Amino acid sequence: DQFGSGFVEVNPNSKIPAMMDRSGKKPVRIFESGSILLYLAEKFSEFLPTEQPARAETLSWLFWQMGSAPYLGGGFGHFYVYAPTKIEYAIDRFAMETKRQMD
Repeated sequence: DQFGSGFVEVNPNSKIPAMMDRSGKKPVRIFESGSILLYLAEKFSEFLPTEQPARAETLSWLFWQMGSAPYLGGGFGHFYVYAPTKIEYAIDRFAMETKRQMD
């Protein structure tokens, strides 16, 4: 349960994903998708190139995914499905931008 049972010690925002790495001498808490992915890639020396420009390209896509994808998908889903009042402009705007980024 993310809202109780001490989970706030792992993620002070009480959100998932979050993890605790107890494989070393001192436990390490990691929360938020991007920091978890970066932490694991660096820890295991996998999936994150060490040489440029491949490293820059990989990090660019990682940070794009963290900043843009959830906002666009969540915004579209909210206005299209959950908003109590359907706002055509908002639906069209999020749909257009989501489609543009997925193309």
